[in-house]
Amino acid sequence: MDASDQGCRLLGAQRSLHGLLGGGAMADVVLWRRKEAAGWSLAAVAASWVLFYCLPGYTLLSFVSSVLMIVLAVLFVWAKAARLLNRPPPPVPLIKISEDSMSKAAAAVGNILHKALQGFENIAHGKDSSLFYKMASVLLLISIVGRVTDLITLVYACLVLALTIPALVDKYEENIAKFLNQASANIQACGQAWKAYKSKIKN
Repeated sequence: MDASDQGCRLLGAQRSLHGLLGGGAMADVVLWRRKEAAGWSLAAVAASWVLFYCLPGYTLLSFVSSVLMIVLAVLFVWAKAARLLNRPPPPVPLIKISEDSMSKAAAAVGNILHKALQGFENIAHGKDSSLFYKMASVLLLISIVGRVTDLITLVYACLVLALTIPALVDKYEENIAKFLNQASANIQACGQAWKAYKSKIKN
């Protein structure tokens, strides 16, 4: 574990923020330890939001279709020209998905669907009150957010926050921990003062 991981402990957490994010390449990008990849990711998110939301006439479906059409046309013309000129065909990688990977993916999806349906059944039969309150709170929050903004802007905002907030927490963790500890101490002091004031009034 490097020095940056040793210093990354928010409020006495046992694992570093890098470890909580998985500890792989994705965590390095999110925490801006790979600054070039993180910068390009943030720029791509901002550019795609401007392209699909701010400019009229562009949607994600039309953009993906246009890109695929151009790629297929280039590969088709390249292959035909290579055959006429006795040149090698375009280097298209052959992607094969093993049956084991497909079985694992299907099992994972089936497990998620099974848990979701089981939770829905428990809520419908009144067996799990806590799950009902959690789902109701989440759906209410989604409804409130949906009135303020649209889905595309919300997704892009979440991506931008995911690429900025963890890095800021990782960099300024000690200051954040001190601020939260001080705020917690102030809240507890206010609570004790309020209890003392109420006891004096009763007496």
